[in-house]
Amino acid sequence: MAQQLVRGGAPLDIPTTAEIGDAVDGRLAAFYARQRDIEDARERERARAVKWMRLPNILRGTVASNAISFTIGNGFNLGPDQGYAWSVRRLAVTGLASGATPDVVNLFLHSGTNQPLLWQFTGNAPCATFGKLTLTITPGDRLELVNSGNLAATGFIQLSGELIEVPMEMLWKLT
Repeated sequence: MAQQLVRGGAPLDIPTTAEIGDAVDGRLAAFYARQRDIEDARERERARAVKWMRLPNILRGTVASNAISFTIGNGFNLGPDQGYAWSVRRLAVTGLASGATPDVVNLFLHSGTNQPLLWQFTGNAPCATFGKLTLTITPGDRLELVNSGNLAATGFIQLSGELIEVPMEMLWKLT
C-alpha cells in the first residue's frame, strides 16, 4: 500500500494489510461456520421422521390341514398405523418346505380373493428385497399371507422383514 501523508496533527490509525487480512479471515470463518450449521439443520430436517424398522408384527403360526391363512379375518393385522406409510425393503418367509415341489405362499394386500398378488414365496426362494417405494403400504392397507396349494411343511411358518416408515405426507423423502 502506498504511504499517505496526513496533516493536521490528529492521530490516525490505519490498519495494515495483515490486520485487514485477519479481520476478513475472521469474518469468512464465521460465515462458513454459519453455512455449515444451516446445512446440518437442513440435513436433520430431511431425515426427520424417516424411520428404519423391522416389521412390527410378524405374521406367524403353525400349518393346519396343510394350509395357512394369516389374514385380517383370522386376527392378523400387519400394516402401518393411520397417517403413516411403509416402504418395504426386505421380506422373508421361514418354515416352508423346499425341494422338487416346494411349498408356495402368496402375499396379498387386504384379502387374497379380492386383491392382486403382491409377491409369491416358495420354499426354494423364501426371501425378497425391494427398492425404494417398490412395495409401498399406505394407511389402511394390511399384508396377508395365504398358501397356494397344500403345504408339505408341518411346523411353524413366519413372515418377517425390514421397512422404512414415514408419515404419509413425507413419503416424497423416500424417492
